[in-house]
Amino acid sequence: MFTKATVIGAAAILLSTNAYAEETTTGRDSGPIIEALNGGKPILDVRYRYETKDQTGFLNDASAHTVRTRLGYETGEVHYLKVLVEFENVFSIGPDDFNSTTNGRTQFPVIADPDVTEINRAQVTFSGLWKTPITVGRQRFNLNNHRFIGAVDFRQNQQTFDAARLSSTIVDNLSVDYLYINRVHRIFGDDHPLGEFDSDSHVISAAYKAGKLGTLKGYGVLLDFVEAPGLSSATWGVRYENTITIDQESNIKFGVIGEYASQKDYGANPFDYSEDYIHGEATLSVAPFTGKIGYEQLGGDGTVGFSTPLATLHKFQGFADVFLSTPASGIEDIYGTIRYVWPDGPFGTTWALYATYHDFRTELGDVALGDEVDAGLNIKFPKNWSAEIKGARFQSAGTLADRNIIWASLRFQY
Repeated sequence: MFTKATVIGAAAILLSTNAYAEETTTGRDSGPIIEALNGGKPILDVRYRYETKDQTGFLNDASAHTVRTRLGYETGEVHYLKVLVEFENVFSIGPDDFNSTTNGRTQFPVIADPDVTEINRAQVTFSGLWKTPITVGRQRFNLNNHRFIGAVDFRQNQQTFDAARLSSTIVDNLSVDYLYINRVHRIFGDDHPLGEFDSDSHVISAAYKAGKLGTLKGYGVLLDFVEAPGLSSATWGVRYENTITIDQESNIKFGVIGEYASQKDYGANPFDYSEDYIHGEATLSVAPFTGKIGYEQLGGDGTVGFSTPLATLHKFQGFADVFLSTPASGIEDIYGTIRYVWPDGPFGTTWALYATYHDFRTELGDVALGDEVDAGLNIKFPKNWSAEIKGARFQSAGTLADRNIIWASLRFQY
């Protein structure tokens, strides 16, 4: 566990690395190691968050004060190589009046931010191939909008992958990615029985930017997990995105997203199934207001639902995280969002106020599951700091638990 003195001391060392490298190279030639350090940058990311949850079925409300600290350094490039190492620590302040999934406090609702200390990233990138960097080691990876693969940055402990990644932009307007995943380090940490997955998984994606015609993306996500064979699946999909400027002077824009994917069992999955994913979204922006309506469907046959176990799930189907696993009968989510951005707030701040309504039903049988209202305020300060307060209220239409959640956070990034 990091103490406060350890965090402060490590931060001071990291922030002084550039200055030291520059000082040692003044007036004389430098070797490749000093050159790499001199061209590098420290990483410091500290986030405090308060979360409280009131959930039907629990006599006690959950309340968590947690702090996440990431400390690291990324070197400059020397001989086509650069190295990044980043440590991560999460600890709770005060009494653990919440179920972190590893602290045994099951009388409280789950707030999945367990205490952890780990290497978050440790990667080497080789850029000697023309427009085709290769990254090997523990790394973050986000596929498209994070619906299938994401770093889950909302939770305090990030999801990272022991993986090899090849990216290429050799062809103009076309980007291609391949990722082989050997191990998944999930948000629950090493102390959780399912905190890590041994993996033999492949992710393939391509995106073509066609100018005013929009962007077309294709992807394949082939997941094979030793510890969770029931989550192993093969998914192939296409996604279209476009934003059209209707009136440049008034800054009026219209955006559209359309996506389809098909999934079936893969690897050692004991189930035999095939399900579809459909997502459509339309956005109208009349600055400073933006309105959005959308529809998302994940299929289910009554036994197995469409699965996205490596997604940044908090971004989808409501902040209350009721549907982290797709119901066996699938799910349909009809949602609408309104957003207001004030770019010239006090002291150079930018304010973003937003609210979303969700209506949930099963895909099989069209049975009402409930509805949810989410709302929040995000404030960005001129340098390094940001703050957010947001809440979610889910009301069940049947057997699911009602819940109310509030978050407040303050973040420093360097």
